[in-house]
Formats: sequence, C-alpha cells, structure tokens
Amino acid sequence: MDAKDKKSLWLFGFLLSLQAYGAGEAVPAVVTFSDATVAAGNIRMVGTRPLTLVPLGEDRQRMFQLSDLVTLEQEVETAGMERPWTFKEAGRPEKVFLDGEHPLINFRTRLTLVNGSVVTGHMISAVLALTSDSGLQKLFLQRQIKGTKEEKLSDLAYVSSIRMTANAISDGLPLRGSVEGFGAVESVTAMDNGRGQVLSANVTKDNRFDFGIVLPGCYDLCVLTDTHVLTGLSDAVSDEAAGDALQAGDLASINEKFPQADDFFNDRWILRLRGNRAFAKALVYKRRADYYEAQRWTPGGFLWHLEVWSWHLAAPDWKVDRRYILIRHKQKGGEQNRKLMTGKMLDAVVPGSVLHVRPDEKNNEAWHFIRDLN
Repeated sequence: MDAKDKKSLWLFGFLLSLQAYGAGEAVPAVVTFSDATVAAGNIRMVGTRPLTLVPLGEDRQRMFQLSDLVTLEQEVETAGMERPWTFKEAGRPEKVFLDGEHPLINFRTRLTLVNGSVVTGHMISAVLALTSDSGLQKLFLQRQIKGTKEEKLSDLAYVSSIRMTANAISDGLPLRGSVEGFGAVESVTAMDNGRGQVLSANVTKDNRFDFGIVLPGCYDLCVLTDTHVLTGLSDAVSDEAAGDALQAGDLASINEKFPQADDFFNDRWILRLRGNRAFAKALVYKRRADYYEAQRWTPGGFLWHLEVWSWHLAAPDWKVDRRYILIRHKQKGGEQNRKLMTGKMLDAVVPGSVLHVRPDEKNNEAWHFIRDLN
C-alpha cells in the first residue's frame, strides 16, 4: 500500500469516527472532575438520543439537548463499600454474599436549564465526546458506578459538573391558550419536535390550558374535548433529523410495513404523514374493542390511542423508530365518538404563543375533518 492509499484510508476512517459521534451540534463547555481537575473544549452527545433524565418523584423520562443546559451537576446520592453478591438461584430474590468489598456510588443529576428551571433526577447512561487541546475524550454519565475489589471510594473518578459556557439563563416563555366552540376540554398535549417527547398541559374548568415555561423550539399541539380531537402535525423536526422531502408513494410504502410492527392493537390506521425521509411523522389512530378497569371488563366501551410514529428511510425499506402517545382514552359505553380534525394553528407552535382555539366558519382552510374516532 503506497502513501497515497494510506492517506485515503486514514481519511476514510477519520470521517467514519466523526459520524459515529452522532448528530447534534457541539457546544463549548468546562468539565470538572471529582479529583478537581478541569478540562475545557467543545462537547457533544455520542449517538442520536438526547440527554435523558427521570425526574425525582415522576415515572416518566424527560429529554434535553445540550443547548438546553446551563449546567449539569452529578450529585452523590449514596456512596460506600459494598460486599459483592450473586443470586442463589436464577429467578429468586435470595442473595449469596461473597468475600471482599468494592466501592459503589449512586448519583442523581441536577440540570439547570436556559429557561431558569431546575430538574433533578436519575440519568439514563449517556456518553459525551469532549474535544480539547488534549485531543478527543469520552465522558460517561451514569446512574451508578462500581469499582473493583482492589479499589477504594477515593479511587473512583467521575464527571462532577459540566458548565455550558455559551449558554445563559434567559427569561423563559410560556405556552398556553384557550378553547371554545369544541366542547369541554379534557386534555392538551404537545409534541416537542426538537427533543422528541410529549408534554402535558394543566387544564382548567373554563377550557384554558397552560404548559408553563417551556424550552425553546416548536411544538405540535393536540386537544382532546368531549366532542372533538384537534391536532397539529407539522413538518418540523429536530436539526439532527434533517433529510430529503417526502415523495409521492412514501405513505403507501410505509403502509406496507405498518402491519409488521408489533403492537397490542389489531385495529390501527395511518391518517397523515408529514416530516421528511429521515424523520417521517405518521399520525396513527389505534383502537381495541374492550378494556379492563376497576377489576372488571367494561362493556360497550373501547380503548383508543392517537399517536405519532416516527419512521426513516433505510433504502429500500422504511423503518419505524419511536412512538409518541398524544392521547390514551378509555371510552365508556354510550360515550360520544369524537371528530378528529387538523388545524394549522396547532402546527409548530413556538413558546410565547397564547392560542385561542375556536371554529372559524368563515375560513374553510382553518380546520380539516379527518374521521370519526369510532
């Protein structure tokens, strides 16, 4: 192999290594470690999954981009020397403790966000890449770290804090509104197009909803009332999910793969498709004939979901990635079927918006009827 071929091979490998670090813009940061050493450079997520946290006292995950953060702090929740153990028998809780001991640290993570709010919880393991004057370094954020029997607590090194030096706390903006002319509001959800998560609003008896102070970006809203479902479904996706525009025939191709996806609902339909070929957003209606509640089957009712399924084209086939539940409703026998409608005013709503959702009989383009949810 001559020098030119070696150079080409090195360049190819280098480009592959860059691609392996996944999507997402690098941000300048200062990292402090548990041994008081400090490193500064540009930091980015490894992989395509956003930073994921389970807040304390909540049974749900929240996702964040590095641009959402001012600081990330790893706080020691518990630390000590533990005896190693194993289960006495597979499938049974009884443990057998072994000789020796090893250090074990459990963390909780505290995030200070650019909108001024603070979220504390347990981190889903994540890997970051820090590029500094010293080169490329991987940083591991974990819920728990465990040492060997030869180590002590003082031997374990970990990321103590990360400060995003270009991010600052600014006045966050709310997302709120009201609904009239479509019945009594039961719930309002918003799909965060940048972070890939669904938020729920606080709803009052006078048909007002409030998501509070939200992070920058845009949101597709979905309103459930006792007579209607009003939903937005925009082309907006995260910057990392930019791709070629959808083409004629893409919906038909996805529908060919749709029945192959595992699901608890046999009856399901794709109603709309938006987004792009790297992140196609399919609006899905699913129903099941009956459901179990209060320790008995509910006669005459049915369970239905309105979801968004994300797909990407891995030529020549489409692949499903994630499913986002906008509405999960247990409909009782005799309850009125809702009318599903889409409206542009619910597409890609930005923070600071105060929406007044109402019928506009003078504008035939305001709302489009899709189907009865029966």
